Amino acid sequence: MRTASARLLAFAFVAATAASLAAQSSPATIGGPLPPLFPADNWWNQDISQAPVAAESTALINFINNGGTRRLHPDFGGIAGPNQIYGIPYVVVAGDQPKRQVQFYYASESDGVGQPFYPIPDEAITQPYWIEGGAPGNQSPGGDRHMLIVDKDNRRLYELFDLGWDGTKWTAGSGAFFDLQTNGRRPDGWTSADAAGLAILPGLVRYDEVYGPGEITHAFRVTVRATNNFYVWPASHVAGNNTAAPPNGTRLRLKASKDISGFPPEMQKIFRAMKKYGLIVADNGSDMYVTGAFDPRWNNNVLNPAFRGLNASDFEVIQLGWRGGSAPPPPACTPGTPTDLWATVNGYTVQLGWTPPAGVAGHLLDVGSATGLTNITSIPIPMPTTGLGGTVAAGRYYVRARAAMSCGVGAASNEVVVDVPSGCAVPTAPGTLTTSVSGRTVALAWGAAGSASAYMLEAGSAPGLANILNTNVGGARSIGGPVPPGTYYVRVRGRSTCGQTGPASNEAVVVVP
Repeated sequence: MRTASARLLAFAFVAATAASLAAQSSPATIGGPLPPLFPADNWWNQDISQAPVAAESTALINFINNGGTRRLHPDFGGIAGPNQIYGIPYVVVAGDQPKRQVQFYYASESDGVGQPFYPIPDEAITQPYWIEGGAPGNQSPGGDRHMLIVDKDNRRLYELFDLGWDGTKWTAGSGAFFDLQTNGRRPDGWTSADAAGLAILPGLVRYDEVYGPGEITHAFRVTVRATNNFYVWPASHVAGNNTAAPPNGTRLRLKASKDISGFPPEMQKIFRAMKKYGLIVADNGSDMYVTGAFDPRWNNNVLNPAFRGLNASDFEVIQLGWRGGSAPPPPACTPGTPTDLWATVNGYTVQLGWTPPAGVAGHLLDVGSATGLTNITSIPIPMPTTGLGGTVAAGRYYVRARAAMSCGVGAASNEVVVDVPSGCAVPTAPGTLTTSVSGRTVALAWGAAGSASAYMLEAGSAPGLANILNTNVGGARSIGGPVPPGTYYVRVRGRSTCGQTGPASNEAVVVVP
């Protein structure tokens, strides 16, 4: 929990930074007043309160809830620790701020490649709080490391992902430029500094708006744990392959019927915006994490309980790709049906396969405890995979496959009944492992393991590791042969006919000269 003293320290830092730059003709500042962020008819500023609900709304909300109740979380705040902050800071610069060149590892989808293009303040190299996460550019603590820069004079927005200073130059994953006076969208298939290809800054919850006199007039950025293998307007980029998940660009709207009168007035303002402008899925992360700006004035004692007062079921998904007005809905489509679903069982190992219909993006495997049910699980399978295998607990399962496309999923295939036998005991630990070395020939022997039909031989370069060898040596309890020079840490484990592996024997150290 952040204290009042921590917030005062942060204020002191920001004030000191501003004072140190006062001698410059155009000082850069962290936070501060912003010009209008895009025209009033931009997708971030679009009133969606009357937009139609998506046919997939219930299924997508259920995915986000993930079998439970997923509550909202404010992904923003103030000071988290030394050189650590919550939320994404934004930097405001004047039109004459010097431009810097950035070297990208996603250069093909970035702007300003190979030229001085981004007005990054030099202070960001060594001073904290200019970049997401809080650490200065010359440190590499990990994380998304976004930097958002607004040229207030020319109304331009520059956004960078994974920004760092390597000692001689700025490097980043990707970078994007937005003219705040137009509704320019990234080219289809392109990312930005965000996975969905959208601008980040206009979707942040900002302190000045929440505690200012007016209403908030834009949508907010939100993440979910996984996204689909397609995107919908206004997004431009795919960053997932889960056919049960929301696609990038999905818009969630707080239901008009949700009573928010019991929340603090400023939190009601945030939630009113969620009813009118909604949330836009912009990246993979944690479910229902709403992104906001770093500001030392945020109070977690207000934010956290208020956000936890809402959950995913209080929201609905509006029609995917909806653009307002009389724009037609996405074209209807009917995915074909998988055929010839089959299953084999070997102990506790189950292998499934099927023949997919043409033109599908993926599949769902529905698993139930009785015919036609999906009460155990529904597993998304991306294309081109047309099979699935793994270890399954004992029991009887009823399994079907369905094909998935961007408009939904189709009818179920034939149903197969999968019987996984019970009563297969886990092997005990093998008897004492002994070793002998003659020149470069190594011989190993060990005692029997109860319930074992085979043995797994493990060898590693350090105690407990199996990074050199992990192989099934069959039912024999001895093995020998030539081995390269080195020191090996060796163990054996019993393996049952059902594929269960038991505990290891003693570990022997083998030194081959």
